[in-house]
Amino acid sequence: MKRHFITTTSLGLVFSWLIFFSGGAAEKTHKITTVSPRKMADALHSVIAADRAVYSRVIVERITAGRGELQVSEHWQAEGCLPVHAQMLRLAAVDIQKKGAEFSYALRSLWPINSSHGPQTAVEQAGLEFVAQHPGTNYYTEELLGGRSYFTAVYPDVAGLPSCVACHNRHPSSPRRNFKTNDIMGAIIVRVPLEF
Repeated sequence: MKRHFITTTSLGLVFSWLIFFSGGAAEKTHKITTVSPRKMADALHSVIAADRAVYSRVIVERITAGRGELQVSEHWQAEGCLPVHAQMLRLAAVDIQKKGAEFSYALRSLWPINSSHGPQTAVEQAGLEFVAQHPGTNYYTEELLGGRSYFTAVYPDVAGLPSCVACHNRHPSSPRRNFKTNDIMGAIIVRVPLEF
């Protein structure tokens, strides 16, 4: 695979974070001026996954356990409650694109409750199949979309909470109803452009 690099000016916030934490020692031997697309995708995924996990654990899990006044529902707008954590991730992904981000991310599954959340490209299909068959392993490749080259990373999305499993297993539109805690339910797909 051909190696590509993105400059620190391309995606300021994450690069600033990487540069800040790479130079913590008093003696600096070098300054990071480029970051590989893989490290960039991994850093973005870390932030996305952490935000999702915290929302799931601190908000959704506590509310579904009956410790809150608000409810969580996929029909959150109509019912005046909070969205489920998968919807939070999707809402944030759309919002960041509206703000002009060069990178993108999506939550996809081989067993989506909503068919529009299934694989949208051959790379997404291959990546979803790979992470489902190789637990704990990410899938990395390059793809061409709309005439533009992207580094695409596929990270397994694990059912970390009993409420995730219960929701998917009992949902009337779910194509799979035998999930267990810690099963791979899908993947977070991160795309970083290789050309600007």
